Amino acid sequence: MTTESRQHIQRPAIGDDTAEHSAHGQHGQGPEHEYDPLYTTIIHTIRRDEPLVIRQARVLGRLHAPQIDGGTLICENARIVCDGNLHVSKISGYGTIVVQGEAACCELNFVGDIRCAGQVTCCGEAKMAGMLQTEGGLLASALTMTGVMNAPHLVANNSVLIDTLGDGLWAHRTLRCRDQHSTIRRIEAHQVEARRLHCDQISAECIMLEDTSDVRTVPLEAHLSVDEGSRIRFFERRDGQLLPAGRAMSSGATPVHCAARTCPVRR
Repeated sequence: MTTESRQHIQRPAIGDDTAEHSAHGQHGQGPEHEYDPLYTTIIHTIRRDEPLVIRQARVLGRLHAPQIDGGTLICENARIVCDGNLHVSKISGYGTIVVQGEAACCELNFVGDIRCAGQVTCCGEAKMAGMLQTEGGLLASALTMTGVMNAPHLVANNSVLIDTLGDGLWAHRTLRCRDQHSTIRRIEAHQVEARRLHCDQISAECIMLEDTSDVRTVPLEAHLSVDEGSRIRFFERRDGQLLPAGRAMSSGATPVHCAARTCPVRR
């Protein structure tokens, strides 16, 4: 698309500090196409009393709305507050997002701080760096988390990777909590690789724990890799019986140990 084919339109439709930019291809696509990916709303700072419906929106300053629905939500070092549910196709960028209801998207790729009072659902892969707090848990196809995550449960169809930001200056500015351990009560996934994780129960075929991770229960049949600084307290048999980790090792019911990255059942 050439520069000459672009059109610039300013409208006061969703606030005095909002400009809508549209660009259309050579086939006569107009603004009547509801989800034209080239139609972008630029939001600087607005507070709305009515739900906000977007095609693609870039937030540069502050956005406060009772509900947000639509296409792609791009946060550029901004703060977005949604008093209700946030349902969009994609969330990307960096900054702060606070949702008082539930959050749902098909793709999540975000750097910064996300806090959600309800459940976060991502039908695709969720990639997050910084801090993620969800009181309703997280459902995703796969998760790559770099930073700290706090949730009652995490369910993923494929793999879960929870890594740390390290101890650099950016980590201290990003993480508001002093304890840089992720706390998740229950994890269900095909494979889990985690550092600095506190968890009650992990249900997965491959599990790798590092960097002072502490997990109460894992399946006895899981393929495990645990470093010296981390620990597992109990192994759960198929019948639900719990075996203390020390007793399982001494009784011959030793679980299979291997490196999770080379797990034979890894997809």
